[in-house]
Amino acid sequence: MTTDATARRHRLTPPVDLRAALGSLGIEHLVVNRTRLFVIFGTAVLDCRVRQGDLASASEVALAVLDGPSRSTETGAALRDRLLAQLAPTGGSDQGGDAGH
Repeated sequence: MTTDATARRHRLTPPVDLRAALGSLGIEHLVVNRTRLFVIFGTAVLDCRVRQGDLASASEVALAVLDGPSRSTETGAALRDRLLAQLAPTGGSDQGGDAGH
């Protein structure tokens, strides 16, 4: 996989407590501040920035794949989709576009 550092916005309905959700799923993460964390998802690292809310109640996030498995054919979009499906199985729609860094 090549790095996909382009952030894509995603809505989370209902809002998600990201730290609690990641913890309950056993997904490692590193909190940077109240609106940003890094997610270690398998062998990939994703940058998660909350655009609406905060880590305790995120309703919109921007996800960028910073690093991924070099021999994987899984795209950045597929990694983001797989993570979102676990975090918010009832919702989460790709808003598309550059979410800014």
